[in-house]
Amino acid sequence: MELIRADEEARRSNLDLVGVYHSHPDAPAQPSKVDLDNAWPGYTYLVVSVQNGEPKDFAAWLLSEDRSAFHLDDMRVLAD
Repeated sequence: MELIRADEEARRSNLDLVGVYHSHPDAPAQPSKVDLDNAWPGYTYLVVSVQNGEPKDFAAWLLSEDRSAFHLDDMRVLAD
């Protein structure tokens, strides 16, 4: 799995992989059933809603340890 390989490579480079992001075209910025089935606890999942080809919204999610559900993360994005 790509996530495991990326995490291993980050550790070899003394880095921490803290999360992943992906887009949901013409859908809300919330995890889908596919996301739930493929996610791993311990990472933040940033989901970007893309409407008509333009990014419109995003939200960060954490997966519960028992992998039963996502919970909204209070991550904030700061711009310079």
